[in-house]
Amino acid sequence: MFKTSSSTHAELILLWSDDDIGKSMLYDDFDAVVGGVAPMPQYAKQKKMGAYVQVDDSLTVKGVALFIINFDRAGYPENGWNVPLSHLVELAGLGPDLGKGPIRLACRSQCPVSWHSTKMWDPVMKAESSTFAQIQRAIPEACKRLGIRQAKAYTFTETGIPVLTEAALQSYSAPPSSKEQQSLELEQKIQDLTLQLNTLMTEKEETLTLQSYVHQQQLDILQTQNMKLIEQHKGLKAQYDTQQERFDTLSGQVISLSGIEDSLRQERTIHQKQLQELQLSLSAAGEQKQQIANLLANKDQEYQTRISRLKTEHLLSLDQRLEEEASRYLLSLKSLNAEIAEREEAIKELDNQVEALKHAQAQQQESGADSFLLKLESIGMNFVAFHAGVGNLSVPVSELVKYIQNPTAYVAAKCLVSESHYKLWLQHYESPRCNADIGDGQCCQSRLIRTDSPSRFVSGHSDRCVRHQGVDTAIINVLKFN
Repeated sequence: MFKTSSSTHAELILLWSDDDIGKSMLYDDFDAVVGGVAPMPQYAKQKKMGAYVQVDDSLTVKGVALFIINFDRAGYPENGWNVPLSHLVELAGLGPDLGKGPIRLACRSQCPVSWHSTKMWDPVMKAESSTFAQIQRAIPEACKRLGIRQAKAYTFTETGIPVLTEAALQSYSAPPSSKEQQSLELEQKIQDLTLQLNTLMTEKEETLTLQSYVHQQQLDILQTQNMKLIEQHKGLKAQYDTQQERFDTLSGQVISLSGIEDSLRQERTIHQKQLQELQLSLSAAGEQKQQIANLLANKDQEYQTRISRLKTEHLLSLDQRLEEEASRYLLSLKSLNAEIAEREEAIKELDNQVEALKHAQAQQQESGADSFLLKLESIGMNFVAFHAGVGNLSVPVSELVKYIQNPTAYVAAKCLVSESHYKLWLQHYESPRCNADIGDGQCCQSRLIRTDSPSRFVSGHSDRCVRHQGVDTAIINVLKFN
């Protein structure tokens, strides 16, 4: 059957930009956009108000559906947008009269399907800036650009067969004049050129759309790379902050160690000064001892001279006077000897004081080292050494001397094995090969599975391959039998 004059002649989509209609397109093209066939990159990341418009044969509006659509970054409609626009118009209520009676209107406040109302909007009803005035102004230009023409005026008989009207018959009864023919040809050429122009414009828009899509893809790639670079920069910044914190901590420790070193240096300077003073006192005591010795020598010489003179002058009374002088000499000699003994004891005491001071200085230096280690322990510094079998081993300050004297024995004790057992395991750990003697001073050297723990290592078993383990077991059994 033929459609009546009130049937839908064309379906258009109008999209608003700011306060006016900015784009018009066929509904089929819009349906392709919704289906994901072609994007609209000019509307990327935008929320658009649109109108689905049905026009009849005379290009008069007969139905309108006002909808809202969101576009993603690539210019595609949001996921899940499936508003049945033509269906809503068919079910819609009446709207304003735009020339041929009230139109069908589907909007937010008049939506025949309630769950679609959130994706609809209400028209603006202000005088010249009303939504319907904008639609009426845009329809003729849109139809002309899209190649939509008015249909010929037909009348219909009772049988439904279309018949030309009288005006149409009159127009076709008389052949057109040459001028009319030229006018019609010119009009046809203009229409053809307009159609070609519209085709070229459409192709240009499609090319620009494709280029915009490619540019958007490149922009997305660059943005992704930029985000990766930003994340890398953040990671490097975090690493730099961590290293800076560690550096600050180490700097504080170095400063504290420098202070401890300065205090020890000051104590050493004080001890050196005390030692120099003792050395000076010792040298002064030695000079005094030499003076006493010289004095004794001079006295002895003086007494010898006096005795010889007395012997020559007083031979007769020598005995009595000699005894007196001898007794006096002996007394003075005893006093000098006593004085010398006292000086020697004083010198010995000074020597003992010097030795005591030297010993005290050594002890003080040792106690200074101990206090230095204790200060290191108080600030949280630990001595950590890596050894196979125990990994990173923390050595307390109290056990540091024991560790330095014999590290292997210290580690073996931590592993709960003897030192010799630990050395055998360490040889196996560094080179897990069979060391069974095969003659001529050579070993088997077969690769073995490494025993990681010293406590699980069994000498003669863990360091033997399967073949030599069996031989050793057989030999042991024979020896036991014999």
